[in-house]
Amino acid sequence: MWYNSEVVFIRIQSASMPQSASVIDTLGEGYRAIHRRPAILLLALAFNLVLLFSAPVSFAPLFDRLDGFLTRLASDPTAADGVVQSQISTLLQELGQTDLRQPLALLNVMPRFVIPRFAPGALASDGIAGPAIRVSSIPGALLAIMAINLVVLPIGVLFLTLVGAAVRGEPPWPRGMGRTLAHVAVALLGAMTIFLAVGLILGVPLAFAAGLLLALNEGLGALAFSLLFVVAVWVQIYIGFTNEAIVMSRLGPLRAIQASFNIVRRNLWGTIGLLLLSLLIARGTEVIWDLLSGTTAGLTAAALGSAYIGAGLSAARMAFYRERLRRMEERQPVRPRV
Repeated sequence: MWYNSEVVFIRIQSASMPQSASVIDTLGEGYRAIHRRPAILLLALAFNLVLLFSAPVSFAPLFDRLDGFLTRLASDPTAADGVVQSQISTLLQELGQTDLRQPLALLNVMPRFVIPRFAPGALASDGIAGPAIRVSSIPGALLAIMAINLVVLPIGVLFLTLVGAAVRGEPPWPRGMGRTLAHVAVALLGAMTIFLAVGLILGVPLAFAAGLLLALNEGLGALAFSLLFVVAVWVQIYIGFTNEAIVMSRLGPLRAIQASFNIVRRNLWGTIGLLLLSLLIARGTEVIWDLLSGTTAGLTAAALGSAYIGAGLSAARMAFYRERLRRMEERQPVRPRV
């Protein structure tokens, strides 16, 4: 009798405790939020269309000058050096025929729009891209980088803020929206500055050390670079919800990084499941965009589809963060009052 009563008690207690949503449920919640707010989809679509049909940016003159300088520098190369120089020249030529707007958008937080036009070397293909803006000087390159990021950051801040409001069920333009946008923009810039500073302080010396090790022993050098890559991937996973913490919890950059680390640490397998499923959806749909990219109508359809998929996945990340944060708060013990 005692056993049965305890079993009933445990079942009642378990039924009263909400369970964590599955990754599929989280994706569904994200897309439902986008369906409730078509303006988010229109913003992402407009961004994709402008990216698709505006002039690409090419640094081909700069890369050609760099290639010529390196060729003159290696005026009497050995056979091995000649192979390396040839590979560098090929890489620089490919970069010169690449639209650099996406790689240079360091502050972009919008979903990436990947079709053949933005692939390496795509500007050399007839009919894929129109006349490019060719940057031929270092000051011009710096100006192009600043201009691109000054454009994409406000759009990305507005996008993330609207997605967060949709996931929370708030009005499309709640009171104090201007202050919210300003907070998100400052916090995102702060977080990106922290990531860049840490990358320069730690990443550059470690990469230099791995390069020296590679010069001494190819096997050990390759192992060192592999370890650096693995560490970088895991760091990216653990800090991956920083933007969501900034938007959903209104945190500053340092606290947002800490919140992201805690969310992933306590929900590692759920996080990996969400990332893998999102990657599968994104890469799978890229095959469809490739098939549609042969005509203007197809490119427009690809822009629409990419906007829908990307906005839904962004909302799903917000929903995942919100639900896992709620579960963490529920599990915290209530301290008795003294």
